[in-house]
Amino acid sequence: MGESKYPGCIDNSSLLREDGRLRKNVVEELDYVIVPSAAWEKLSAFFGVAANQQPIERKVIKHGVYSKSCKIELYLMDFNLGLLCQPGHAITQEFSRTDQIGYVHWKIRKLFKIDPSRETRVWNRFMSNTYEQLGDHDNTVQEASLYQGQVILLEVREKDGGWTRKKDSSGGYTESDLAQYRREETPQGEKMVSVMEGLHGDFATFLQQRETEYKQQEEMLSDSFNRFVYQAKVRFGEEEKSLNERQEELNERDRVLRQLENDYQQRSDALEEEWKKLNEEKVDFNKNCMEKEEHFRKERQEFREMCETREKDLDDKKQEIEKREEELETEKRQMLELNKIQSNKIKLDVGGNLFSTSMTTLTKEADSMLAVMFSGRHPLKTDDDGSYFIDRDGTHFRYVLNYLRDGGVKEGTLPTDAQILKEIRNEAEYYQLEGLGKTIDDMRANLGDETEED
Repeated sequence: MGESKYPGCIDNSSLLREDGRLRKNVVEELDYVIVPSAAWEKLSAFFGVAANQQPIERKVIKHGVYSKSCKIELYLMDFNLGLLCQPGHAITQEFSRTDQIGYVHWKIRKLFKIDPSRETRVWNRFMSNTYEQLGDHDNTVQEASLYQGQVILLEVREKDGGWTRKKDSSGGYTESDLAQYRREETPQGEKMVSVMEGLHGDFATFLQQRETEYKQQEEMLSDSFNRFVYQAKVRFGEEEKSLNERQEELNERDRVLRQLENDYQQRSDALEEEWKKLNEEKVDFNKNCMEKEEHFRKERQEFREMCETREKDLDDKKQEIEKREEELETEKRQMLELNKIQSNKIKLDVGGNLFSTSMTTLTKEADSMLAVMFSGRHPLKTDDDGSYFIDRDGTHFRYVLNYLRDGGVKEGTLPTDAQILKEIRNEAEYYQLEGLGKTIDDMRANLGDETEED
């Protein structure tokens, strides 16, 4: 500014994108300064504001899952607003996390120009066929657990009095019901007039006090991290639901197998009863009709053959059932192994390179250094990010992990360069993996590498 006493009007155009929204990754104290509403009104009244610009207003919100703290909501949340009858036609709007659901409801009605007398309801769509009604209009966006990019649809009561989603027949809201949530936007010029007379010599002192206060505030966390945590929760919830559905499917198969076993037992008992009855009839026929003995002997033989055929069919079905039981047991063992791997995930920092694996993989070879390290007999310290640091070059550590995961070296998974093989051989010796070291020695011998090992 040099020695100019008047630096010019306030111009926030460098903070805004072409669509008028706040630019990403702006830095406080470098790109912008946050001031209270009263200070903004005095500053804007004294210096003026660039043409066609509105103040960038932000609110204070509570942040944190367990320990709550206050922070400035720098970036607002984008919601895709539309009508339930036309879900493909959506309008993107920004909302604060402190905005009430009633205001969101009123805003959608205003955007789509809904008749004030028509009743409406708002729905939160998770997936293509999963909806949740946003009924508590006093809840804020943050309390309703809405996330970035959420699809919110407006349902308008039909002229015959019914609703599109007939499963829920609860009442809706008219324009007058939402009057308490309505907001009126006031032009910036009208706000300046009321504060012009309040500017006096204490303005510099006021600014100095505000600057000291803001220097004492804690550094704010990035809002993108909160979105990541929420989206991760949603994703893990979907995976948990998928696993539950798979478990229900396995339970249904187990029920079918038990039913087949009961049917088999009932059929076997029925055949045994039928066999006894036939033997009794044979004795009676022998007593009464000795002359027909040869005839009945042939019929008995045929019946036995039929029974043997039926018993063979039942045996085949039993073998098929036993085979299916073995397949189910194999699936259960695989699921248990997968759950075990997921529950003991380990993060390693090898020479600055991060790797993720499981306790099962690291302890697969009991005599290796990694197995001893993670056996639980020795206390280990973790870094701030929860990883275990190993002071080795991490360039070839992926070959060590693949060897442990696969239980050996698969063909074509190691490089053929002699120098690289030598470096991997040193890593195998450090981690005490004899099988990996022997495999590399054989490969080097085939490649004609005459390097002597200690």
